Amino acid sequence: MAVGFAVVLLLVSAPGAWAAPPANDNFADAEDLGAGFPVVTETWSNVDATEEVGEPYDVFTAGHSVWFRWEATSDDVVTIDTCQSEFATSLVVFTGASPDALTKVGEDGLTNGRNCPAAGGVTFRPVAGTTYSIMVDGDAFYLPEGKPPLTKGSFELKVEKTPQPPNDDFDQAMPLAASVTAMSPGDFFQIAWADSYNWEATKEAGEPSHGGDLGGASAWYTWTAPVSGRADLSACSSFDFRLGVYRGNSVNALVPVAVESRPAPCSLYFPAVAGTMYRIAVDGRFDPGAGRPKMGSHRVEVTIGSKSQAPAANPSVEPDTKPPNTRISKRVFRRMPPTWIFSFSSNEPGSTFECKLDKRPFKKCRSSKTFKRPRPGRHALRVRAIDPSGNVDLSPAVAHFEVEPSPPRRGRR
Repeated sequence: MAVGFAVVLLLVSAPGAWAAPPANDNFADAEDLGAGFPVVTETWSNVDATEEVGEPYDVFTAGHSVWFRWEATSDDVVTIDTCQSEFATSLVVFTGASPDALTKVGEDGLTNGRNCPAAGGVTFRPVAGTTYSIMVDGDAFYLPEGKPPLTKGSFELKVEKTPQPPNDDFDQAMPLAASVTAMSPGDFFQIAWADSYNWEATKEAGEPSHGGDLGGASAWYTWTAPVSGRADLSACSSFDFRLGVYRGNSVNALVPVAVESRPAPCSLYFPAVAGTMYRIAVDGRFDPGAGRPKMGSHRVEVTIGSKSQAPAANPSVEPDTKPPNTRISKRVFRRMPPTWIFSFSSNEPGSTFECKLDKRPFKKCRSSKTFKRPRPGRHALRVRAIDPSGNVDLSPAVAHFEVEPSPPRRGRR
């Protein structure tokens, strides 16, 4: 009798062991959202969801995935998001017929879609008639000193046509938000930035061809120079764009200050005058094959300060020819697979950076840089700073790390 009582007590005290997973826990049982948009679903949950054999996995997923299926009826740009969520999600969109043979279309994050706090969105141009699989999981990534995040709970899933950006028109330009860092009395360094996208953006009548390209999907920004000097403008994006800086109060009467016609990523310098408002345009390069300009999300950033101010008109003042010094630090987030996070800085404010992994060429990069699943073996990351005067660190900072082969993964079912 005592043994039977202990068994009953164990079962009562551990109800989670008998909890049923959601009906759309498995890829084959994905919830059908139908075709076209908008689709605004009821509240869903990934509580007690599991990970199946062959399911796509990276360092951000928590292993509590649920699946949805949606068919595109046109090539209108679509945004799929879980912004109404009580936990930070990992949202990924795929094409493919089985969990072990999927092709990723996009994943959540500010680099792929509209900015929504605490959750994520995926924005892309679908192919009409194609069925897309949508995986929603918890975002399990956190640094060791942080608190483990909530990875299960309720969420809403939306599938809707992506609207034009709020700063599509010249008159609706988005001001850059500025942050000032004091360096010494009467001296400072300013960085101003904004995040947006040019999905479904247009080109206004009389608008110039930025960088000499036809373009056709421009987003506009404004920035007022706090001091006179050389300003460093950069635009980080996932698509090929053209960049233009102008003065003027009308889109058809602008005075060019600087233009950039190289493929992204790119940056440019221009002489700024204190108190002057500058108009900044980011336009997608026109793609003749697709018959439309390139589109995507981007961050616009302007820096100016004591190290980038123009020198006084005095021939006795020698130009800055001293290379900057680059510093790099490494942190490891130990889980399977581990994640390496590298942060770097320069002794000269306003510097930009270029990174080189192993034998690959140097490419422009931003601090910090994360490697989630590099190939097994020993690796070396080299980073060099480039100061506002164009001087390059001739002795790049180096960080070494070693990746061990991952053990074979075993399914949970």
